[in-house]
Amino acid sequence: MIKNQPSHTDFENVSQQCLTQALNLIFKIYHDYAEYDEIVKEEVSLEETWSYNSGTFRTSLILLHQGIETFMKAIVCKTSPLLLIEKNRVDWPTLPSRSDKDFDTLYTISGEALLTTFCAVDSTISINRDLVQFIEDVRQKRNRAIHGANDVVLTAAELFERILKAFTFFWGKDAWFKACKNFNLQNPLFGYFDSDFEGAITYEYLDMALDLLGRKRLSKYLNVNILGREYFCPECKKNIENEGDNLESKWAFLKPNKPESTIIHCVNCNSEFNVIRQNCVEDKCEGNVIHENDGEFICLTCFNYQ
Repeated sequence: MIKNQPSHTDFENVSQQCLTQALNLIFKIYHDYAEYDEIVKEEVSLEETWSYNSGTFRTSLILLHQGIETFMKAIVCKTSPLLLIEKNRVDWPTLPSRSDKDFDTLYTISGEALLTTFCAVDSTISINRDLVQFIEDVRQKRNRAIHGANDVVLTAAELFERILKAFTFFWGKDAWFKACKNFNLQNPLFGYFDSDFEGAITYEYLDMALDLLGRKRLSKYLNVNILGREYFCPECKKNIENEGDNLESKWAFLKPNKPESTIIHCVNCNSEFNVIRQNCVEDKCEGNVIHENDGEFICLTCFNYQ
């Protein structure tokens, strides 16, 4: 008998962990560099920092590949985990005369055999040429990274976007950001400083994504339409600035993006707020999206009281 056969959720959880860690490795480099002042940044460019961390890129790429393979195993597992076993069936420990073995002790398929099996089983995932080419591209680059002597031939933006693509192919838009946010929220140390602040600080992931990909490319990986004018989120700004930090990032957008809309949606905290459409009183501000809270009116373009 083959004992302790895994479920598809076992593989899926590991897949999401691998992809989240692949993303976090890139984020840490970016975040650490952002903490330096402008004097240091004038002497050391971000590109130099990326180049120095080529080994971290290599690890991130390996984790990306592992996350993709593990997700494919999850899909195959929904049909039967036995399809993942590499041994010939005549060698399986299933006859009464043979000793039982745990599934984990058996070799499982990988590479082309796994991809072929993944494409053969029923799945809610849209398995098309784009997905297959994407998986094959990551596999080839991972092989160069792990077997070759050369550095990973990927820029930070290219590697980061491949991680977002994997999340989106497998779980849909927003999945990458939700995974990063949940990773922080589930940290046993979460909340010991300030839960509101720690919950809002995830806007830094969005800032990095915007910096690396630009608004148009990033919009492919988020459900909210971020191509319109951006606004401050009153909740995130309050939670960040209550701790003395200054929030300049704007991740709230009109829903829908129309002149008469009276709702904004924040990508970072996933909250919605009612707004009033009237011109800001500040001479230099052209904003007309005003939020009212406890009798106080604030322009969400410049965040000045009205």
